[in-house]
Amino acid sequence: MRWWIGTSASLILTTIVGCATSTSVPPSPPTVPDAQLVVGEGMTLGRWIKVEKRERRLIVFDDTEPIRSYPIVLGPEPEGAKLHEGDFRTPEGEYSIVAKYPHPRWSRFLLIDYPTPVNTEMHAWTKEAGLLPGNGRGVPGPGGKVGIHGTSDEARNRRGENWTLGCISLFNRDVEELYSMVDVGTRVVIEKE
Repeated sequence: MRWWIGTSASLILTTIVGCATSTSVPPSPPTVPDAQLVVGEGMTLGRWIKVEKRERRLIVFDDTEPIRSYPIVLGPEPEGAKLHEGDFRTPEGEYSIVAKYPHPRWSRFLLIDYPTPVNTEMHAWTKEAGLLPGNGRGVPGPGGKVGIHGTSDEARNRRGENWTLGCISLFNRDVEELYSMVDVGTRVVIEKE
């Protein structure tokens, strides 16, 4: 009787382990590179924006000199890089402003070029690994229309409430000032949480 229990357990274990080893595991996930400021001799950066997710701050630089700083709020899930539409995360990495326009609800909107090829690769890996939620129509895409904008409820920003869908929200007076300081094409570096 003991032999049978031992043999059965061994067969069950072999079957489980065998299944686990035959399952294809997706390759390691691509990583969003850390945004690093690299300035060679004689190079200038011009005006650019750094978003510090952890400190909840947006800083405007002229080359390496910070010239303005603003408090920000993000989406309700601020930790980690944005992986898909509806995850309430703010992207991480290097982007640029691709459009600027007045917004009827949020004062001003500065659209960034999310998703970049790096974001698209991360989304594809996440999808292949089966880590995206299903929504009845398939899995969500990487998302888009992420930007820097004002708010329709300044009290939420004052409380530090992370309320956006993944965008970066400033007080309206701050986003209006920022809007006048930067142009389409301005580099935006969003640091990791």
